[in-house]
Amino acid sequence: MRGRGEIGRRSRLKICLPLEMRVQVPPSAPQPARWRWLLRGIAICTAPFTLTACSLFGDNGPVSVGAFGTLARHPDPAAAILNEPNALLVDGTARGLVGFDADGQIEAGLAGRWTVIDDGRSYIFRLRDARWADGRRVVAADVVALLQRRVDGPLPAALRGEFSAIESIRAMTEQVIEIRLTRAQPHLLDLLASPAMGLRRRAGGWGPLAVRWDGGTAMLRPVLRAADAPEADTVEDEPPALMIWGGSAANLIAQYVEGDIGVVMGGHFDQWPYLAAAGIDAGDIRRDPVAGLFGLAVVADNGLLTENLARDAVAMAINRSSFIAALDVQDWAAQAAIRPPSTDNSSLARPYNPAWIEFSMAERRRRARAIVQDWRSRNGNAAPVLRIALPPGPGSAILYAHVRRDLGSVGIATRRVNAGASADLRLIDEVAPISGAAWYLRRIGCNRGLMCDRTAQPLIDAISETVDDDVRAQAIARADEALTRFGAFIPLALPLRWTLAPRAVDGLRPNVRGRHSLIRLIPSPD
Repeated sequence: MRGRGEIGRRSRLKICLPLEMRVQVPPSAPQPARWRWLLRGIAICTAPFTLTACSLFGDNGPVSVGAFGTLARHPDPAAAILNEPNALLVDGTARGLVGFDADGQIEAGLAGRWTVIDDGRSYIFRLRDARWADGRRVVAADVVALLQRRVDGPLPAALRGEFSAIESIRAMTEQVIEIRLTRAQPHLLDLLASPAMGLRRRAGGWGPLAVRWDGGTAMLRPVLRAADAPEADTVEDEPPALMIWGGSAANLIAQYVEGDIGVVMGGHFDQWPYLAAAGIDAGDIRRDPVAGLFGLAVVADNGLLTENLARDAVAMAINRSSFIAALDVQDWAAQAAIRPPSTDNSSLARPYNPAWIEFSMAERRRRARAIVQDWRSRNGNAAPVLRIALPPGPGSAILYAHVRRDLGSVGIATRRVNAGASADLRLIDEVAPISGAAWYLRRIGCNRGLMCDRTAQPLIDAISETVDDDVRAQAIARADEALTRFGAFIPLALPLRWTLAPRAVDGLRPNVRGRHSLIRLIPSPD
């Protein structure tokens, strides 16, 4: 079978060395070796072909899906970072109590039905009749133990602290569980639909897809193991309906162009330049209208960034619009506020913009340069150096080139480091798991791995302590202003999420959660 994690040997794909790309880099920006390579050689050329809906299914075979990243055989739903192929596999084989449908709305998972009572403080879920991968019947006690372990254990940063309202999780019967809250939490179902809340035991999940492996490729087919079945369904002899593998952006996009793969999932800003280089038809690119955080977070409490004015100087110096124009993403707007305006309908909770927002770019740079010069005069006159942690990829190269130029123009030197390395500034690129303003403020509050404003944390906590809408909006406004003034997070834009799929594929509709399920790609039987 061709196309599993690498370009097939018979592929007609050719890598060309063009003189230009459809991305722009500031002419004065220093260009490290990797960036010069990108400029010279990223474009992909192909022999003429026509991509049609039938390519999704190969030669009457299973749906073929590629996702950016490494696919693990036993992904842990509670991993600190659950990459796209692993999140898709968890959602397909070990979905939580609920999940997201094609439009990003809540739908059934292991729970076939649920009821919300007691003014939103009690969620009662009735489980499906199902079996785990080892054939054991799914009972409420197993699910309670898994959920409790998830809630009490380490969670991804985007979910940390979001389950604080849970008072208890208990089994009411063998098929019914209750999650009781200390206060109403309207977004609880959205949180439970996260792949991090997938229900997987050591032997595997319950479904709704069953998996077998062919090398690094997961072969999947629909299965719902009925509780009254004498033994677990076997998947060894069943033909797969879908196969998924992980890989690099360059390889997967090349396979898509060549027609060796039907769908590519998990696109972020850092892979975006490959699309222009490969000549991908705009109609095949599906951008999700997601909200969330995309910006540089202060993670080192030393040197230049210990001073509030200096953090303002960094934020002022960066030309967000220039970076976005260079990446060539249509309708991707720059952002200076922590949260987007659509997170709350109340005028009292409108996003708070920094004081410098009305200044021209030239004036921002003038003020930033004066702040940095004052700091240097008090610190031996040496230029400050900021380590900036970014993920790999050409989009990150473009971002770093612009940030390096912009900060250099006000007297700040920079050094790029790997995403997991010690740094002064680290990119946060996260889709909001729930709607509402409070998540943005909690995410950059204390106990999240960022520089923390201890005086602002009580303001953040006060948001969850009130049920009155007007009082809540006022609490949001106060916390938003305090965090913006503190300046430990430097917003750049909203996150960028995209998928590649032929126009005829209806199951991958853009949605505000940026979540897509492999289940939607399996064709219904005739």
